[in-house]
Amino acid sequence: SSGSSGINAEYGDTSIHRKRNEPKEELEVSETLTLPIFWKIFFLFSCSLAPVLTALTTFKVYGQSFIPDDMFLARVGGTLGIAKGLGAFCWGMVADFMYLEGLVLAMTVIITVATVLVYVSQFYGKLVYVIAFVTLFLAGGGIFSLYPVVLVRYFGRQNFATLYGIGLTSIAVAAAFMAIATLPFGRLYDSWFIFWMSLAFIASLAVWVAMYLHVLDYREVNKISDVRTVDQNQHEMRNVQRNIPPVEREQVE
Repeated sequence: SSGSSGINAEYGDTSIHRKRNEPKEELEVSETLTLPIFWKIFFLFSCSLAPVLTALTTFKVYGQSFIPDDMFLARVGGTLGIAKGLGAFCWGMVADFMYLEGLVLAMTVIITVATVLVYVSQFYGKLVYVIAFVTLFLAGGGIFSLYPVVLVRYFGRQNFATLYGIGLTSIAVAAAFMAIATLPFGRLYDSWFIFWMSLAFIASLAVWVAMYLHVLDYREVNKISDVRTVDQNQHEMRNVQRNIPPVEREQVE
């Protein structure tokens, strides 16, 4: 039994002392792409990007519908660029010491609420217009800070560049969502309501996915790691036992 405990101590369960918020080991790209959680995260950030990308291209057109001041709108455009950069910095900074899934949920909620506020701003003038768009871009900056962190936390660092490259194709998906929101049916009612509420609905889907990230608790990722760990331990145990003399082997068994 002493030999067995010694072998288990050296080749035992590699999941001991692992952190809850990290995968048990690095996953291959092919393994990662088979996990539903990867595509849920992909969908989450695609839905979050849709209002931000749309606001980037339509803030001036929308503003001109109730603010007859092109110079003011031009200044707002410059301010939004600053807000996006500042948001990326702030979200990235707090991600180092705060609960990651909670930050993602907060980001998606703020993006959704800010999208609704953008629509409401037409009834309250310049100040609310600026607050709504700046809030949207401050939150939107978090997408580019938190997305890489989420990928590393869930799937490891080994194939991060490839996975992040795949993840960035979510911009194309977000653009498709944006195209849906800008379909001509909104003009039939001569209203911005359908336009911004469609984007708010898309953003709310990200909120729904973010609510369940912490519930998953990396189980899908660790399922692959568990299988690989068991296979590896069994293989190493067989190799060790081959090198044990017959008398000691009987004691171990």
